[in-house]
Amino acid sequence: MTTSESTAWGPWLLVAAGAAAGLGAIGLGVPAPAGGAIMGFGFLFGSLIRVTVSDRRAGALAVRGRRMDALTLAAFGAALVIGSLLMLLRLHDS
Repeated sequence: MTTSESTAWGPWLLVAAGAAAGLGAIGLGVPAPAGGAIMGFGFLFGSLIRVTVSDRRAGALAVRGRRMDALTLAAFGAALVIGSLLMLLRLHDS
């Protein structure tokens, strides 16, 4: 992509809004596992967007190949969601 081409920022902004919503929720007093899950679902949504839209419409989400971008976003999203759910487990009484 050359610098004269315009970049579609919509998909990237949706993912960034999901991350900001999760952080904002934590900042407003929502438990951390819920905020982490919100962020994780934002990344998973970004992965879905990256798989379904063309490279031109993916804009700033298109960094590498389509598969690699989608796998990276899905891995980060899944790690956040699973990590957030694991925070809810009571492993021992203390």
